[in-house]
Amino acid sequence: MRRAALYIDGFNFYYGVRNHFKAGEPQRGFSLSGLVWCDFRALIERHFLEPDTRLLLIRYFTAPVTEGVEARPDEHERYELWLRAASTIPGLKPLFGYYRTEAGALRQEKETDVNIAVEMLLDGVAGNFDTAYVLSGDTDQIPAVAAAAFRLKEQKRVRVLVPPLQTTESWQRHYLNYMQQLKQRFQFQQQELRQVDVKPLTEEILANSLLAYELPEAPCPPYWRLPEHYLAKMCRPEWRPDLARG
Repeated sequence: MRRAALYIDGFNFYYGVRNHFKAGEPQRGFSLSGLVWCDFRALIERHFLEPDTRLLLIRYFTAPVTEGVEARPDEHERYELWLRAASTIPGLKPLFGYYRTEAGALRQEKETDVNIAVEMLLDGVAGNFDTAYVLSGDTDQIPAVAAAAFRLKEQKRVRVLVPPLQTTESWQRHYLNYMQQLKQRFQFQQQELRQVDVKPLTEEILANSLLAYELPEAPCPPYWRLPEHYLAKMCRPEWRPDLARG
């Protein structure tokens, strides 16, 4: 049985989904921001996991929205509710960076990129996975992805899942440029270069990977619940978040 691990850039996922679908809200008549109510284990197991593979590790990278850095009065409570919901996903472990704010500037999330790279490479060296899934469209992760896929003593398979708002083509282009530079620096042979599998997270995939709405620990709030007619159209019946699951 092969082992898999998932590394989630929480900030990149949330804003990629929310901002990508915001443009179509006037025509649609409702918001698709509720697609962020994601069951990350279901996302991998239903749509991407290979046969004879178990998803053992889920590492969720985020920065706490404390009252001192919140952009809107209720953001702290919204963040805490979401974190409780995400923590119901079996195997998920949150790892925290922080927000830095400067006078007259927007807040900046710090340490997430480094934390993802460090944890993935440490897990790779320790032999904790055969396949790593990296949920992020941030090209700053390319050196770590290339290291896991190519430069470790035991090379790993890496699959990158790109949230909406970013494109797989852009990510692949940056990756190939980086690998060509790596080849020149270390005089690798062309056949040694290993491509990384890059897949988009589509609306259909996200709609069929939602957490249940009636979680005892953190019921889904109204602003993240998608309309019933949308769920009936987009979701397989057994995966609908608004229906009881066996």
